[in-house]
Amino acid sequence: MSNLEGLMTLQISLPLGNKNNVKNLVFSILIYEYPLKIIQLTNFIRKRYGKAVTFQAVRKAVLELVKEEVVTKVDNEFSINKEWVKESKRTIDEIYHNLYEERSPPKRIDSIGEEVSVFSFNSLNEMMKFWQNLIDDWFKKFKQGDFNINCYQAAHGWEGLLHPDKERHIMEQLKNKRIKSYILFTSNTLLDRNLLNFYKGIGIKGTISKSSSQFDKSYYVATYGELVVQTQYPQDLVKELDSFFKKNKKLEGFNLKDLLDIVNKKIDIKLTVNKSLNMAKQINQSILKEI
Repeated sequence: MSNLEGLMTLQISLPLGNKNNVKNLVFSILIYEYPLKIIQLTNFIRKRYGKAVTFQAVRKAVLELVKEEVVTKVDNEFSINKEWVKESKRTIDEIYHNLYEERSPPKRIDSIGEEVSVFSFNSLNEMMKFWQNLIDDWFKKFKQGDFNINCYQAAHGWEGLLHPDKERHIMEQLKNKRIKSYILFTSNTLLDRNLLNFYKGIGIKGTISKSSSQFDKSYYVATYGELVVQTQYPQDLVKELDSFFKKNKKLEGFNLKDLLDIVNKKIDIKLTVNKSLNMAKQINQSILKEI
């Protein structure tokens, strides 16, 4: 590929300018989450960015990126082309050398790093403890007049089984600062219903809206004011949690070791933290219309 060709592809495909462009959103997602099918990308754009896109629009954007050799396809799953990254880096390095040699480095020109933080963990429980620390930090910084909505969507609220005292403590903070809190479960086992009653008992409004979507079974998201926290569970953990919740009926008497084995299982899981009031409001709207 010539330098000119590299520049032309780079100009179209990096997340510059209008970040709501479907191609840029696809590119941004594939930086952190890969490989993904087109339907998974569509769901990410709809739920993570609150953008109403069609499957066809996402498919068109993905195929254009494949044609430009920015994205590769293997077994109907898509990832960013590593060779394109290497070639783009060489092009950028050459531009930088020509324009900024012996000068101060330029400021970062895309804002992904400023708006989105992605954290990696080795287990579900490790991730959830970090998530709860994020909530504590938000409560400490919350002040009168801040956006006061907290919404949570989950397939299963398993953390309420392991950390009920922590959940009660969080709810006390909610009440003290007049924060409105809502919870939505997308699974409808007896244990899920009992957990929902537990959360209602500590003052959280909620409901169950059963979904058969594989995406909803794996997708967990919460808003804390303008902060959006979200993750997608690996499919093997989704299956193990589903099995656990179907087998157990009550909040007490279940085999704690079974649940601990699942949530402490060594896996790679990512947590995305985004500070965006508009995104938070979109996600809140999506959850609240079910409650």
